[in-house]
Amino acid sequence: MKKTLVIASACFLFWQSGLMATETKASQERASKKDVSVYQVAWRCPAALQIGCGSHAKPVLLELEQNPSVSEAWLNRQGTAVAVVWKENAKRKARRDAEKTLKEAKASKLSGETRTRTRADFESGKGWYRGAEVDRLSEEEAGVIAARWVRRVQAKTTLAEERAEGLRGALTEGLKKCLTGKAAMPETQEGKAQELKRVAGPFLDEKQLEILNEAAGCGMRAMPDEE
Repeated sequence: MKKTLVIASACFLFWQSGLMATETKASQERASKKDVSVYQVAWRCPAALQIGCGSHAKPVLLELEQNPSVSEAWLNRQGTAVAVVWKENAKRKARRDAEKTLKEAKASKLSGETRTRTRADFESGKGWYRGAEVDRLSEEEAGVIAARWVRRVQAKTTLAEERAEGLRGALTEGLKKCLTGKAAMPETQEGKAQELKRVAGPFLDEKQLEILNEAAGCGMRAMPDEE
């Protein structure tokens, strides 16, 4: 009886693994049959060069998906490529309009081996962000900028680790809202100073707040002597 159960279990697992392999292959074949165009873009985040700029890419991707010829529009994590999945029977004029949007955003259509590699990467389903999903890149960018500002503060004043962690978290949350469009970035220096005081006040004294203002005033991008 036990021997029969073992054989039956082995047969089931063999059948199940074969079914999964068949389904995966079918999924890949369906993906390869999609009408997809890939484009080269220079949308890396100036403040975090390892990722794409979500705040720059988001309006373009959302505009593309409003086009009646476009099914999906995606950005890769590095901010170097866009993939557009076209709808079946897309009208030529609508498709031209979408390509005009991309051209205005300084995107250039890929071809040849580069196109093949980029499309294969897209079809892998890893490291690509659609439409509003690029907010995740903006949130990551916020963390990079916040950590940079805290390091600048620590270079000029002693800051307990607990306060540094609290400050980093508060700055990250504030920057997330600005970079994802959920809050407006203050335009004047006075407005920026007031917002920084509101966010960082629980962690810094008056002198340290001045140092933070100087740190933020140096910008979000890395300085030549920073990583």
